Amino acid sequence: MAQQDTPQPQVTFVNRFTVSGNPQEFEDAFARIAAFMKEQPGIIGYTLSQDVKDPQRYVNIARWEHAGALRAAVGHPDFQTHVKELRQLAQSESELYAERHRYLDRTA
Repeated sequence: MAQQDTPQPQVTFVNRFTVSGNPQEFEDAFARIAAFMKEQPGIIGYTLSQDVKDPQRYVNIARWEHAGALRAAVGHPDFQTHVKELRQLAQSESELYAERHRYLDRTA
């Protein structure tokens, strides 16, 4: 009997940024890496949000079909080229989470 693969759960990647320079310059650099990441297999979507009290702080939340898809994207040879610019503009802390519950208001 063939072994069936266990489906991998969707994951949420949370990356917090503290920008050291111009926030608009950071957002422009983020848009360039986001264009690259949107082309990677397994990405579901992302948001970049700016702290309403501190314009130097941002959070990026990206949803992926599974952790392997995210690992493949950051392992892509072109990823380092894209992320290098962000690392020059901001410090970041990131974590990966497995979804447990979800609510989306489709009328909003």
